[in-house]
Amino acid sequence: MADFQANLRPFAELDRAGRTRRLRRLAEAALTDYDVPVARLTPLARGRNTTFRVDGADGHRYVLRVERPDGPSVAQVRAEIAWLSALCRETDLVVPRPVPTRHREPATVVADPAVPEPRTCVLRHWVEGRFLDERLTPTQLYRLGEVTARLHRHGARMNGLDRGRVDDLSAFGRAQVDGFSATVVERAVALAGEDVRAALARVRAVRAALGFGADVFGLVHGGLHQENYLFHRGRVAVVGFGDCGYGHYAYDLAVTVEAIAHLPHRAQLREALLDGYRSVRPATFATDPAVLDAFAGLRRVQLRLRALDGTA
Repeated sequence: MADFQANLRPFAELDRAGRTRRLRRLAEAALTDYDVPVARLTPLARGRNTTFRVDGADGHRYVLRVERPDGPSVAQVRAEIAWLSALCRETDLVVPRPVPTRHREPATVVADPAVPEPRTCVLRHWVEGRFLDERLTPTQLYRLGEVTARLHRHGARMNGLDRGRVDDLSAFGRAQVDGFSATVVERAVALAGEDVRAALARVRAVRAALGFGADVFGLVHGGLHQENYLFHRGRVAVVGFGDCGYGHYAYDLAVTVEAIAHLPHRAQLREALLDGYRSVRPATFATDPAVLDAFAGLRRVQLRLRALDGTA
């Protein structure tokens, strides 16, 4: 009876473990749309979405991602998978390979009575490797810089996909015609404090100076921090494309730079990252220190807003 009563609790009142238990059943239903013989389903404690490792009875391993209700639309998920599929076809970069449904769809939408809204689910092949933080080396960041530049070079050709801007201040900003308008900025200041105004003014000026030409702006990953790149046998793999969208290439690099700012050897790691990037894209404003610092300031504000209102 206690378990039955627990299942009657509103989804919003459950902790992360409770929500994951509910979503596990939804994930099991989603997997019936795929030609994957499931042997075991294991929750993964990474990222804002709920993800599960899927061990197949065929010996293969996969990752199933259950989207947040406030996450990208089905069309936007299709666009993300279109880029991943193109990267798999056209490059040798190590990225997650999408698994289509039985009906050759890139994603499936599943409902469960214990979850208040239908969820979009996507399945991908598992990517081998280790996530690192304190033990990151300049050599590894150099390789990540190379990979980032190659992602940008490929993303520059991926025009017209249904993905938003990665540098909008918040979910509120993304819902506006101009995600960096005065109204959006004032709302950010009201939430995060007057001290963010200078950082926002600085990045607005940098964005205006850079412009939006294909040499500085295109489809980017949007979240290249330590939980979205990993290392295996000397190669860098990039995962976590759920935040991909259009933005300045410098923003993508700034996300990585900001994420390593707590490390004591951050200066060496930063230089190695930028050297690796320049080895592939030598003539670029993306590695300019002033430009990077401005976008790093924007990233800090975005994360601050996300923590304050839970929707940024």
